[in-house]
Formats: sequence, structure tokens, C-alpha cells
Amino acid sequence: MRRRKDPALARERHAAADAAAVLEAAARSLSGAPRSKRSLVERLIAAGYPEVHVVSAADRLEAVGIIDDERLARSLVESRDRARQRGDRALAAELRRRGVPEDLAARVLAERADAAESAAPLRGGHVPLSAEERAAYAAAAKVRLRRGDARAEVQRVAQALARRGFPAALSWRIARERVDGAGEDVGTLDGPNDPERGD
Repeated sequence: MRRRKDPALARERHAAADAAAVLEAAARSLSGAPRSKRSLVERLIAAGYPEVHVVSAADRLEAVGIIDDERLARSLVESRDRARQRGDRALAAELRRRGVPEDLAARVLAERADAAESAAPLRGGHVPLSAEERAAYAAAAKVRLRRGDARAEVQRVAQALARRGFPAALSWRIARERVDGAGEDVGTLDGPNDPERGD
């Protein structure tokens, strides 16, 4: 049975690490999954490594291209476009949590929106969908009519889309269209928080 490491001893050992040991720890930390520069620095400092060596190691890894915040941001956005449709608000929040600078995240999302509008491929070669198309795909997976309660279904789907970061008005419109397309007459089913009602 493997013994558990004592966190206090590990922090002591980390605090005494030299620049080469910190560089090795930084490279090891990146072997599992890509990280932003900020995320890597925060992780190593939290582990107890000296800040001066951590910053130096992160700068060096960035200089040789092992850390690339822009590549990370583009990869994450492309991955979400393929696997789980999300709105720009949710993607911006995820990029922020991952340590991608806000100006870079905004630029990547703006390029994606421009490419979707013109149906032009991005650097990675994929053509992104518009916000409306992404919302429609996400809604299609959510529609489950139960005993003909279309109004409740519209509200449930709209709220699910809003949680995924799509704008409220788009969420309600797509939810109505999808539930209507599922064979139920939605009519004028405005949810209680529907922004188009003007309540």
C-alpha cells in the first residue's frame, strides 16, 4: 500500500526548490492537461514553490511555446462547439475560470462569431455555427414533452439554454420553436420570465 505524502513536508520541500526543480514541476503539471499561464502560476504557488522561480519557469515555457493561452482558448471553444453547445456567456466564463485573459477570450469569441456569420473556417479548419444554430442543437437534445404540457416544456428548455449561456430572448424563441416542432401546438406560450412579454 502506497503511503500518503505529508502536505506540510511537501510544501517545505517545494519552498526550498531551485529554478530547475520548479521548471520540472511546471512541465509535469502540464503533462496531464493544457493550462493557461495564469492557471499554472497559481497552481505552483499554491503548492508552495517560490514565486520568483514559478514566474520564471512559466515565462520560459511560454517562450518555447509549451504554454500558449491563445491555442488553449481556441481549442477549448472548438471542443465545446463540437461536443456540447454553449452560448458565448458560458464560454467566456469557462475561459476566465481557466485563466485565459479576458481580452484574449473576447477576441477568440468575436473571431468565432465573425466566422459563423460568413461561414468561413477558423484557423483549426472547422466552420463554427451561429449562436442560433448552437442553441437549436442544444434545445433539440432537451425537448421531452410530458403529457402534452407544452408550456412547462418551453419554460424548461428555455431555462436550460439560458444556463448554457445563450441570451434570454434567443433561448425562449428557440425553445418555443423546438417544442412546436415536436408536434405540440405551443400557441402563445410565454413563460413568466419571458423577456419578449415586457413584464
